[in-house]
Amino acid sequence: MKLPTATGQDRTGRLDLQLRHRSGRGRLISIEVDRGTKEWSLGKLVQAAELGHLALWLRWSRTPVTLPAPPTVRLIRAQVVRRTTLTRAKLHSLRPDNCG
Repeated sequence: MKLPTATGQDRTGRLDLQLRHRSGRGRLISIEVDRGTKEWSLGKLVQAAELGHLALWLRWSRTPVTLPAPPTVRLIRAQVVRRTTLTRAKLHSLRPDNCG
């Protein structure tokens, strides 16, 4: 789904993921997945919430969120666990930090 920016510029954005129940009923779930704290991502989620979507911001980083998220956007923080295998492959996994 394309959304115009909250700043009113001639720029449109696309949400990272949108989900709907297979029955077609219920609210659309709009999700942004970010490592950084981007005002652009938060703006898209605010607009999705204004359209009646359930807006989720999945943020995977060790640094705190510096933008205040409005109550219409649910912030889910996850920590990145990095490890190297015996074959020196680098693996990353997410560990929920705060789902509140």
